[in-house]
Amino acid sequence: MNKKITGTFVCILLIVTALSAAGATNVQTIRYLIENNKLEPCTITPIDSNGNIAIKIVGKITNVNDPDNLLGGTILIGDRITGKYNYDSGTPDSVADPKIGAYEYTTSNYGIELKAGGFVFKTDPNDVDYSIHICDGHYFCDYWDEYRIYSDSNLQLSNGIDVDRIIWFLTDSTGNALSSDALPTIPPILSDWDENRLAIMGYHPMFVIRATVTRATLSRGNTRDEYFNMQPNLFWLLEHFPMLERLLNLIR
Repeated sequence: MNKKITGTFVCILLIVTALSAAGATNVQTIRYLIENNKLEPCTITPIDSNGNIAIKIVGKITNVNDPDNLLGGTILIGDRITGKYNYDSGTPDSVADPKIGAYEYTTSNYGIELKAGGFVFKTDPNDVDYSIHICDGHYFCDYWDEYRIYSDSNLQLSNGIDVDRIIWFLTDSTGNALSSDALPTIPPILSDWDENRLAIMGYHPMFVIRATVTRATLSRGNTRDEYFNMQPNLFWLLEHFPMLERLLNLIR
């Protein structure tokens, strides 16, 4: 009994230490640290001064409109769609209004890539037209919060079909999901948003794939290393004391 009590006390002490080390990171960020701390080595590298962020997404296909069978019936409702998008959190806002953020990318470092049914839907690295738009309760978006990703120049599919637009948009009618128009440094918290729609479209010939994103997490790799550098004590604890994950889940 005494050993059990001592063990519990030590766990609580470790959690307090971890949270203290996390500082301003907050519990939500810790959640993403946990999700991306899966048996990967902690390589100590300098934090990327450009603030490059990569976010992995997983979704479920909700609708396929393909009247000319361009996709060959390989993508069906209920199928899984996966991918990743990236951006530089230090990108300047091209709109002066403090409630609207528009972040434009034209270089091959940035874009979105999705996979479903054996097809790859990807920003064209040789002709990038990719942007992230954020609306923090502005009248322009009916005082709602919005988070939108656009890719309007994309590679052709393997069968030669054009992909004219990839878009993911989140809206929150309460206006509570965002607190500014700045680019976030963590993935969207999906439960904060009323509407969550991912769409891939071809115009001529026409096809539309719609999906709901069910999971968004920081991509492992360089981004994880950045967090490791900011919170090394927390990562050490999570790697050496796996039971901490369960305890941290209780305070999400």
